[in-house]
Amino acid sequence: MNSKEYIKREKMIMDMEYSIITNYIKLRKEANISQEQLANETNVIRTTIARIENNMNSPQLKTMLELLEPLGYTLDIVPIKK
Repeated sequence: MNSKEYIKREKMIMDMEYSIITNYIKLRKEANISQEQLANETNVIRTTIARIENNMNSPQLKTMLELLEPLGYTLDIVPIKK
């Protein structure tokens, strides 16, 4: 993989991560659940939730699944639109 392909791939991955986090934040706010309430319902501490939401922390898959479950959502694998 040359550097141009690598940069393109990294941007695509960053865009996907941003989309997941943005959609999660939207769902949390629509459910009217605070970060503190979500922390109490999961094994994720509030400061970790805040760091994820402020793009200061790249969440692990397990963490995202834990945050989405109380909101009634999960992650799914779908084809990439090219």
